[in-house]
Amino acid sequence: ISGSSLSLALPDCLHRRCERITRPFSMAAALEVKVVLPEQGVDEKLKTFAARSEALLKEWEPRVADALGFGAHEGEVHPAAITIIFCEMEGIAYWDGKAINVATHWIASHPEDIGLVVHELVHVLQAYLNVPCWFTEGMADYIRFQLLERGEFGIRIDLDKMKPRDSYRVTGWFLAQAEAKHSGLIRKLHAAAKTGVDVEQAFVQHCMGQTMDQFWAHLAAEAPAKM
Repeated sequence: ISGSSLSLALPDCLHRRCERITRPFSMAAALEVKVVLPEQGVDEKLKTFAARSEALLKEWEPRVADALGFGAHEGEVHPAAITIIFCEMEGIAYWDGKAINVATHWIASHPEDIGLVVHELVHVLQAYLNVPCWFTEGMADYIRFQLLERGEFGIRIDLDKMKPRDSYRVTGWFLAQAEAKHSGLIRKLHAAAKTGVDVEQAFVQHCMGQTMDQFWAHLAAEAPAKM
């Protein structure tokens, strides 16, 4: 590739992180997942997606919690149950504070996109207040693409045109690079978001005085002209 662009490869240290995060974790009680299907139009594709979603939520709730350091802050309690509703709606999926909602039209055309369930699961555990949307979504995509999908973000990063606050996959990728350089950052940022500390200030404190923009510029400077 030319310019300051990168293909999304997984650093060796994050391979080790993925291996650690995929080990089983104990929980006080098994998570109950309530699946709500439409009254009509339920085909085998939707049934399969729903069954996989239930299994994924049960498997990944403790893994997401471990990655975030969930449970270390006041008021953080593992959910006893999570409801996931499959329905006709606009958009793709969202957490409304009570249930994960997933669009049936999206499943019909993208039955392989099971990772979206883990993205929404992250929102279940975040419950951030007064935190920028780009950060909330970027953290969720970090968990999904860096941990669940082992660094396969599915986009090309243009370090000249993109910025760390571009949200979703771009911010998720940026956080993966920063975590690889400064281990423990993700937990530090989650703690900041839960306790009212500015997340960018927390980034600076954990990353040896570098701001997010300075770390992005550092990545751009290190990017080879061709890969």
